[in-house]
Amino acid sequence: MHDLDSGHRRALRRSVDMPCEVISNHVDEPLLYWATDLSPYGLWLDTPFPMAAREQVVVCFKPPVWWPGRELTLFAEVIRSAGGQGAPGMGMVFLDITAHEQRALSGWLRGRPPPLPKRRRRSSSSITSLPVPRYAIAC
Repeated sequence: MHDLDSGHRRALRRSVDMPCEVISNHVDEPLLYWATDLSPYGLWLDTPFPMAAREQVVVCFKPPVWWPGRELTLFAEVIRSAGGQGAPGMGMVFLDITAHEQRALSGWLRGRPPPLPKRRRRSSSSITSLPVPRYAIAC
């Protein structure tokens, strides 16, 4: 279903700042995460504790401009998990989004900018390995 080459996407991701509830088999209550990019096929959730790839969950969110009172509740699968350096979080693909929901989501996302690249934090080893400028050496 989502066996695309890693360099090809079905749709451009768009920048969002949207709360999402995630329901998994491991926790009794919904977990609150923030989506920072979204496409009609999936989303990225910021979290310092990403779930393992292939984990299936239920994702619930309500785009700010949507038909009144409507929340999207979708099955999703974790397809990318990143922690540590860089931007911690997890990429998810929607498993059961309808064509109607995809069109509505595409319309809402149209005109939104793509997400900006996130800067990676420097590790302490890269900071200590920087050369000392000549003028900084005391005589």
